[in-house]
Amino acid sequence: MFGWLLLPAALFLALAYLQVRRWLHPQSAAIERQPEESPFSRVSFRSEDGLAIRAWHAPPTSRGGSVLLLHGHRGNRDQLLVHAEYLVEAGYGALLIDFRNHGESDGKFTSMGFHEVKDARAAYRFLQDQQEVEGIAIWGHSMGGAVASQLMSEVSAAGLIVDATFSDFPSLVRRGVIARGLPGSPITEILTALYGWLSGSDFGALRPIDQLARIDKRVLLFHGSDDPVIPLVEAERIAAANPLIRLSVFEGGAHSDLYELDPERYRNEALAYLREAFTARDAE
Repeated sequence: MFGWLLLPAALFLALAYLQVRRWLHPQSAAIERQPEESPFSRVSFRSEDGLAIRAWHAPPTSRGGSVLLLHGHRGNRDQLLVHAEYLVEAGYGALLIDFRNHGESDGKFTSMGFHEVKDARAAYRFLQDQQEVEGIAIWGHSMGGAVASQLMSEVSAAGLIVDATFSDFPSLVRRGVIARGLPGSPITEILTALYGWLSGSDFGALRPIDQLARIDKRVLLFHGSDDPVIPLVEAERIAAANPLIRLSVFEGGAHSDLYELDPERYRNEALAYLREAFTARDAE
């Protein structure tokens, strides 16, 4: 009799473990080969904990500003290449990295941003070491937005663009659990604790909303009104935490399609923001 009572708990834990494994070991697409005339060269450097991080780099031309672009969960440096291309056309430099356990970089698991910030710090230092780079802005999508928010709170970057990130990881998990018709507690706590244990992460410290609330520079925050992964309410919470954050909502936008939805608007807003951010930095 007692054994039958344990079966539902065992089944739940097995399903929780399978879900966490999907977070730990995302399937990252292959990196597309760059054409010979591409402005991007292949570079690599070591993360703070010694992993080889692979990247594409293009130095600035008519401007001294460079942008560090950080992709999302299950993505790679290809994910933000479309943005890097128009940044380079505008004279900015760009560095696109593969996070650990993504693309061509080393690593055995993903931590949704907690350990990935070690890769971003190394990438930021790489740009600082480039003689032609006079200023750096940070750009992050989804998980990369969480990493970008953490990094921005540590360095003197000119500006920050965040596309579709979460306010804090437990809240994101809770919304997903409830959306599936399940009780938010204790499932959220179990999933978060299991993921934290297996990845060696403290998700209580992974709170972009707190880091962004303390930033004293203007931030551009993109989000889709119909994002099924990170609901718009997450972005609204972040924007409400700091009057320097400007929320740009794309009606009908999902999680990774905002640029495709309206390329001209997205590009114009991003470039206008970067001009303002780098100009303000130069005036300091």
